[in-house]
Amino acid sequence: MKGHERMPNPNHKSAEAGMTLVEIMVSLTIFALVMGALTAILFSSTRSSANTQQRADIQGACRQTLSLMSSELRQAGADPSIPPIGVLGIVYADSVSIHTRGDHTGNGAIQTTEPSEDVTYSYVDSTGVLTRNPGSGAVQVLGNLTDLRFRYYTETDSELTAVPLSAGDAALVHSIGIMLTGREGTASPFTLTSRVTLRNR
Repeated sequence: MKGHERMPNPNHKSAEAGMTLVEIMVSLTIFALVMGALTAILFSSTRSSANTQQRADIQGACRQTLSLMSSELRQAGADPSIPPIGVLGIVYADSVSIHTRGDHTGNGAIQTTEPSEDVTYSYVDSTGVLTRNPGSGAVQVLGNLTDLRFRYYTETDSELTAVPLSAGDAALVHSIGIMLTGREGTASPFTLTSRVTLRNR
């Protein structure tokens, strides 16, 4: 008697059977969701990196400009000639503009060729631009600013708030405060401050 032969089950799926249409659609849907999430993460990372670079760029430019301004303002009123030539250190000053002079070389004359001894810094609120005028014309040194302010203090640290400064108050200035706020693109704004003590007061 022959052994009993097992009849094949028509409902049994072979291990080698292909994927059904439903399985393919589910797989494609999962793949699309994963790719969408990865793309969103990539775009977010790219935007964050761009914002970080923008912020670093404008911060670097602001720090360089602040250093230049501090160096030049510190020399206001320099008058090493013997006898002194009578340099007027602060010619004009208000909250967004300052004009200074100094005989840095001690040659008895105020030069307007670079490095200039007669410099005006001016900020325009409506454009967000800071210019520097060495006596030969204003040139933009920094843009993308949202604010810039100068403040003036006496030797006893009292603030001189009546601007533009009168000639009498200008002669009392012992230090100058600088505050600037910059912004580049969609990066968050940031503020830098400095307090410059005049060497010749």
